[in-house]
Parts: sequence; C-alpha cells; structure tokens
Amino acid sequence: MFEYLMPGLWMHTYAGTLLDRSRHAAVRSQQEYTASKRIPWGISESAFATRDAAGNYGYHAFGIPQLALNQDELDALVISPYSTFLALTTSPRAVLENLRKMSREGWFGTYGFYESADFSASQDRIWRRDFEIVRCWMAHHQGMSLLSIANFLADEVVQEWFHAHPRVQATELLLHEKPVNYLPSGAAAV
Repeated sequence: MFEYLMPGLWMHTYAGTLLDRSRHAAVRSQQEYTASKRIPWGISESAFATRDAAGNYGYHAFGIPQLALNQDELDALVISPYSTFLALTTSPRAVLENLRKMSREGWFGTYGFYESADFSASQDRIWRRDFEIVRCWMAHHQGMSLLSIANFLADEVVQEWFHAHPRVQATELLLHEKPVNYLPSGAAAV
C-alpha cells in the first residue's frame, strides 16, 4: 500500500490518471485478498511479530501476490493500520469500517493504533483468526497516518502546501498522465 498511496499524501491525484487508477486498484486488490481470509486489510512494509535476540521486532516490506514484482522470501501475513489510513482519500467508508474492525479487535493502544497484527502463524487456516499484535509505534507510520487524516479533514491541505511551491508547479503536468488506452466516460473510440 505504501508504494501506491504514499505519493498521494502530498501530491494531487487526478481522476483517470495512472496514479489514480493504480491507487484504486491497489486498495481493491488488498480488500479482495483479505476478504477471503475474513481479516482487516492493509498490507505494506511494517514490523512483524518475530523478534531478534535483543527483543526487537523484525521489519519487512509485505505485499500481496497480485501486486508483487517478485515472490516474497518471507511467507507472512501482516496487516498494518497505517496502510489503511493511507487510503482515506481513496475509499473513506471502507477505511473507517476497517479501522473500526481493528479497534474492536484490540489493535489500539495508548498512542494510537499499534504497528501491526501478524497473522502469519494461522494464514494457512482460513477459519482461524489468531494474530499477534506488534506492540510498537513507528514515527514515520504514525506521521503518514496523521498526514492522511489532515488531507481528509482539511480539503487536501498537505497537497495544497506541496503544490504551492514553484518547482512543484513547474512539473505538475506529469501528474496528469493518462494510460494510453484511457477513454473518458462517454467518449467513443476512433
């Protein structure tokens, strides 16, 4: 989710563009992937339940097979709330529903949502919903969640700040790139 949705924290996304279509497809793919497992969605890089000798959680870039360029060497299923927050402007109702589900299942602590929930031990059994909460908070994930909330509640305020810079304005046309086969609704193919 991070790779698809993080740029939208500070850059405008225009309807029908490559960025817009890919972020919507990423969210849909995540929702479909986790629906069959009956667990919340939101898979991205995060800490997971395995610890080293010093007691520190491991960290890995997780994803789903449909969006992967390479087969992941770590066979794990880890859901991170910040990944859901990143989709606030893409699918607000689904995000709120997902966050409520996470909260009901105890994913919320003193400083907000915990880093993640690791379902790896039970991923081969769809009927089980066992998971281990990764009880830490990573500042950069909490920060991305806060930026997403700010954009959602204050009419894309972070994006407006970013696009106010002349250098960004000079290259903004690149964000309007549409796929080659894209036809606006109602347009006929020639």
